[in-house]
Amino acid sequence: MSSTRDGVLLLDKPAGLTSFGAVERVRRWFRIPKVGHTGTLDPFATGLLVLCLGKATRLSHYITSWDKEYEGTIRLGAETDTDDATGSVVFAADAKGVTRGSLEEALHPFRGSIEQIPPRFSAKKKEGVPSYRLARRGEAVELAPVSVRIHRLEIVSLDLPLVHFQARCSKGTYMRSVARDLGRAMGCGAHLAGLRRVAIGHLRVEEALTLEEVKAALGEDPALLLWPLERVLSRWVQVPLTQEGAQKVRHGQDLPEEVIQMGGAVPIHAGDCVRLVGKSGEFLAIGKVVQGAPDLIIHPEQVWAERQQ
Repeated sequence: MSSTRDGVLLLDKPAGLTSFGAVERVRRWFRIPKVGHTGTLDPFATGLLVLCLGKATRLSHYITSWDKEYEGTIRLGAETDTDDATGSVVFAADAKGVTRGSLEEALHPFRGSIEQIPPRFSAKKKEGVPSYRLARRGEAVELAPVSVRIHRLEIVSLDLPLVHFQARCSKGTYMRSVARDLGRAMGCGAHLAGLRRVAIGHLRVEEALTLEEVKAALGEDPALLLWPLERVLSRWVQVPLTQEGAQKVRHGQDLPEEVIQMGGAVPIHAGDCVRLVGKSGEFLAIGKVVQGAPDLIIHPEQVWAERQQ
């Protein structure tokens, strides 16, 4: 049975705090052992950090897979060893000749599905060791490129040597790598000077709380601070089930088409995640739509309802 401390906290992380540090504070304040985040923010970055508390930690891998949106600033003219403003300059060149037109042309290859090399100072592992640990020891770090997708990358304004941008991208995309690689494409070097995450999926930083607001409200009902599962997953299609279907879900059994009461609801497709609910709308499980033979079936990936005899 869920408690008032099971839910999702939208936090507006300040600069200078690690994601792990934010998790530790929330864990201590709420006096709850299970707290996890759904996508690291570098210490210098600010913005949306989504924390899952208690039983809601089961949602972490779903939220982590959602696209991210950022606002940030790239400084042209200097590449650093960390690809951001916290590192030491390893290459510098004059960026005075850069124009908005030349930047726009250079940005074309960064949009869509691309292969991106993560920063040396990142949590990506090399032979089981986080690369930032190797880099801090002065060891050579060569990371393999990873496939990511940048759906949108736009210049908001140009105030040389600063380039202000907005981006929406898949999980695992490093804006530090975008800054580094743009500087190399322009021939002048660059690094990420500032970054703010404004959204993860449909969750937005405007709805987040600061650490001070969370701490000040700790004497109140935790439910006032936390998002319930149903709200977090509100953009997923809700699939109402027959009584037979609800019973199957409680036992973790796949759902054939005849026990799915979709009616005139939004169509579902193979690969979709859906919310499975009972006749009165009570949340039962997270389901994954898969292609059966020949019809679609729904596999209960996470059953939240209690099993009934």
